[in-house]
Amino acid sequence: MNNVQFPAQSHLRLHGYAVSNYFNIARAALLEKGVEFEVITRRASQEPEFLELSPMGKIPFLETPRGCIAETVAILEFLEDVLPEPRLHPRDPFERAKVRQTINVVQMYVEVPARSLFPGVFMGGSNSEATVAAARPVLARAMRALRQLVAPGPFLLGPALTYADLFAFYCLDIAERLSRFVYGESLLAQVDGLSGWSARMAQRDSARVVLAAFDEAFSDYLAEKNAVYRPA
Repeated sequence: MNNVQFPAQSHLRLHGYAVSNYFNIARAALLEKGVEFEVITRRASQEPEFLELSPMGKIPFLETPRGCIAETVAILEFLEDVLPEPRLHPRDPFERAKVRQTINVVQMYVEVPARSLFPGVFMGGSNSEATVAAARPVLARAMRALRQLVAPGPFLLGPALTYADLFAFYCLDIAERLSRFVYGESLLAQVDGLSGWSARMAQRDSARVVLAAFDEAFSDYLAEKNAVYRPA
């Protein structure tokens, strides 16, 4: 491990819950970096003691010897600074900006509208017709943008894995489930090569670990919430 700025790998602890795509992004990044870390299973909370660790009460957050870091993008940037190899951000500033651009499109225009559909699909609640109608065109615009931004072959932005791949894979996994269930449409099929890319990503060693934990936790979560959705 190169240029590490903390004394022991074992002092890294990732707090969160395997149903969370953001937690899974951070976990996959740690696995891809090859760093030793501990997973602490816990859900988001607004309790005062939790807010001391994660100011918005969200997961994941990364516990380090210097304190805790919340927000997934901040965690990824921290990992790149203290664990520069293997690189998950390109060295070139323009190419690095392209990675961040792709992450932002996925986060704001895929994950956010998809999340608006969670209550009526994953959480035992309902979605209004207005909510269902509002999410669809935003998702369509996002996939149109990704058609312009990415060229899977083998990775989204070229020959090397980047944070854009991790972010997109775990956000699109959830969004694809929702789109198929709610609209009967595949998001992955709307971008040439994206289905093949997703299949390749799922075979990575990091993804095998993360997805196995997700599958187990997700089944329990859906049962707990009495959700209408059931995995295929």
